[in-house]
This record gives sequence, structure tokens and C-alpha cells, in this order.
Amino acid sequence: MTYTVRAVLLFAAAAVVVAGCARSVDGSPATGAVAGPATTSATTPAVTTAPKTTSATTPAVTTAPKTTTTSAPPSTTTTTTSAPAPADPQAFAGTAAGSYYFTTPSTKFHCAILTGGDLPTAGCHGPMPASAPKVPGAGASGTPVTPNAIEVTGGRPGHFASAGDPRFYPLDGSAAPALPYGRALQVNDLTCVVDEAAGVTCRSEAGHGFTLSDSAFRVW
Repeated sequence: MTYTVRAVLLFAAAAVVVAGCARSVDGSPATGAVAGPATTSATTPAVTTAPKTTSATTPAVTTAPKTTTTSAPPSTTTTTTSAPAPADPQAFAGTAAGSYYFTTPSTKFHCAILTGGDLPTAGCHGPMPASAPKVPGAGASGTPVTPNAIEVTGGRPGHFASAGDPRFYPLDGSAAPALPYGRALQVNDLTCVVDEAAGVTCRSEAGHGFTLSDSAFRVW
């Protein structure tokens, strides 16, 4: 081999070595493989699911309508008792001065207002109620008897009595007129009136009196 050929071969070998070193410095693989384009993995965004909101349904509350009871104000009833119409005393005058006689419309009781004496008195004879208290007898004061009269005087409360002689009948034996219901016979400070239900009532202006029927009585 000639010198010239050997020189050419050495030069070629040196070139190959230099080329290999240059490729290693570039960072490429020593195998000479060309790196392909970088592969970018697409990242699927995370799907955020909003928490499910559960709406609690509040059951409807039905309130019964409030019933308001309005009480009517209590009725106030005023009972007005009219005063009895006055009777004419002269229609009942007896023969004795100051004496006035009458019967109840039922004729059960015979009554009188006697003002001619020292002690003006109003009283009645008739069927006394069974509840009437016994009183001293007219002839025997120590013996209690059933009363046959009731009377009131100006200053003394009404009371039952046993009269030996009938005091409240007309002295001449005549029939006394009836005092109508609801009419008041007033002589001086004594007044008598007859009520169909309660009976006959006589009172004095001093505040004493009696009410009498054949089943009940009251004295004050």
C-alpha cells in the first residue's frame, strides 16, 4: 500500500470518529434515533358534581279557625211596680166615726181601718193559716188558742189576736163593700191593699204591718 492511500484511509476514519462525538454532545441518543414530537396527554378536567340538595318539605299545618264566642251582655230587667190606685175612703165608711170597712173580693176576709179611738188599728177576721201561732185566749189569757184576727197599729208590729167580739165587721151588721184588687184604702197613716195571689196587706207609716192569706202570712 502506498503512502497516499494509507493517508486517505486514516483521514476517513478520523472523520467518522469526529461525527460520532458531535452527535453525542447534542443530547440525541447514541443510537442515532431521532426523537419524535413530544406527546401531550390531554387531561380530562375533573367533573365536580354539586351536592344534591334535598329540600325538606314541611307539611302544611292547618290551623282550625278560632271561634270567638261573644256573650251577649246579661239582660237587665227592671220590674216597675206601680203604686196601687187609691180607693175613695168614703165608699167604705161605716156608721161609727173614723171607721172604714171592706172585704176581700173573695169575701174570705173581713177587714177594717179604725181611727176613731186612741189607738188607730187596721185588721182582719177570717180563716187563719194553719201555720199561724196560737195566742192567749180572750176569756182565759193563760190558755193558748187559735187566733181569729190579725192587726197592726201605728207603733206596734203586726200580730195575731183572739178577739172576743168581732172588731172588723160593720157594727150595724151590714155587708161591707169589697176592696178591688190593686186598689189602696188609706186613712191617716194606715193603708190596706188586696193582691189576688198574696192576700190582704195592711201597713202603717211607721213601718209595721202584715200580709195574710188562708195559707200563709207575714208580720213585721
